[in-house]
Amino acid sequence: MSGPILLCFDGSEEAAAAVDRAGALLGGGEALVLTVAVPAADGFPLDPLGDLVGKLSGVYREWDEICLEVAERHAREGCQLAGRVGLDARPLTAIGKPVPTILRIADEHDVAVIVLGAHRGALGGLLGSVAAGVVHRARRPVLVIPHA
Repeated sequence: MSGPILLCFDGSEEAAAAVDRAGALLGGGEALVLTVAVPAADGFPLDPLGDLVGKLSGVYREWDEICLEVAERHAREGCQLAGRVGLDARPLTAIGKPVPTILRIADEHDVAVIVLGAHRGALGGLLGSVAAGVVHRARRPVLVIPHA
């Protein structure tokens, strides 16, 4: 592999299983453990008036700060899991919508492969929306690991 492995980690059981399996499948090496913090403005589908209230009241700012703290904690936890399976991992957090953010980080770090855990889609599909979006838009290999 030329670049590091990008392990997408959101703290879920599926993501933990993906990190574990990626270590077994891809062997040792460098890894980035990415957790994406979704800003309140992107995460809450509010009407224009509600959006204005969220911004002016400081609720969005507080939400964003909490999300970033949680993302940083998840990235560190993911690194611990990666270390247990022989990967030399470092944490990475980014703010944005998950799919474009994952793809941007993958390009910026010229990763060899993007690894995600598979979440069940809302309608019982095999992939959740993030995994499906990354698979369909990525310009590099993507490994989606199903949760047993």
